[in-house]
Amino acid sequence: MTPSEVRDLFPIVQERAYLFSGGMAPASTPMLTALDHHLAALAHRTGDLYPSFMEETRALRERLAALMGADAEEIVVNDSTSAGSSLAVSLVTPTPGGNVVFDGFPYPSSVYPWMLPPRDMLERRFVAPRDGLIHLEDMERAIDDETVAVSVSHVTPAQGFRHDLTALAEIVHAHGALLLVDGAQSAGALNINLHASGVDFFATTAMKWLLGTAGVGFLYVAKRHLERQPPTAGWVSTTQTDMERLRLLPSAERFQLGMPNLMGVAACLPGIEILLETGMETVESHVLDLTAHCIDGLRERGISVRTSSDPALRGGVIAAEIDDAGDLQAYLTAQGVDTYFLRNLFRVDPHIFNDRSDIDRLLAGIDAFRASQ
Repeated sequence: MTPSEVRDLFPIVQERAYLFSGGMAPASTPMLTALDHHLAALAHRTGDLYPSFMEETRALRERLAALMGADAEEIVVNDSTSAGSSLAVSLVTPTPGGNVVFDGFPYPSSVYPWMLPPRDMLERRFVAPRDGLIHLEDMERAIDDETVAVSVSHVTPAQGFRHDLTALAEIVHAHGALLLVDGAQSAGALNINLHASGVDFFATTAMKWLLGTAGVGFLYVAKRHLERQPPTAGWVSTTQTDMERLRLLPSAERFQLGMPNLMGVAACLPGIEILLETGMETVESHVLDLTAHCIDGLRERGISVRTSSDPALRGGVIAAEIDDAGDLQAYLTAQGVDTYFLRNLFRVDPHIFNDRSDIDRLLAGIDAFRASQ
């Protein structure tokens, strides 16, 4: 499937230049069809949904694993990136005198779980950026033999900075530590091979670049960690053969408690299928082309862009600094261009269903906004 064929599957592009896939993906026509089928079953064949949910969840895990270079048995289906990040932290054993290392662009759900007992006794180290980047050698200096874990976002949401996970994992593992990754801004936008990367845990959500919906998330638990004890247990996590004894499943399903969001599962399968049919090499190449075009256009207008021009150091998130970002975002929304702002942060997140005309529409909107002031 080509990017133009993917574009035809998204009704929103007929009306708007939707440039915020890093927040929430718009619905595709296959997703809408899947939801119609699910609602029809819920209304008229409700009993069919109960016995089939394990099969649909298994299909979701298999497709995500195929997309991201993992095995289905390593995928936990949950409800959000934050849920996955918190679960991953709970699987790390704290040690007296130990520390956990973050970069200087942390996301709250990657940090806060470390502040809860018993892991609150670990020293928390933050590696400051230089020249707007996190340098691998600075991360390496912060990691030592007392480090129990390193926690980073693959692509940071407020800067659009992209870590080299493979290089970072080698450093982390050389000290006997674990690498925990928030992949909410990279899964579905970048060509990721989790096995090759060496990461230990990778949490993400379906609602952004994976072209799914809110209420469904995933945690990758590398096979070497599947024997770890979960913090909680439910009927899905066990073999259910003996009520007198807990028998946890050998797969990542041991970390799942009960029935997932069935409507969410139905809505998420089509997005992953679109990405599989397109191929993640094509998706990444297309996203990087659009981000380059956008960064060039913003900088030509004198806008301070936080995100690197180097394609190896970015994904689909473009972050810029604009004093009147809120007013600009409101103006663009009224003009049919969807972006994001937070205080002076202005974000543009193009995906596979976007093309250069969307970026050009954005840039023209910025020019019109400035002319109106």
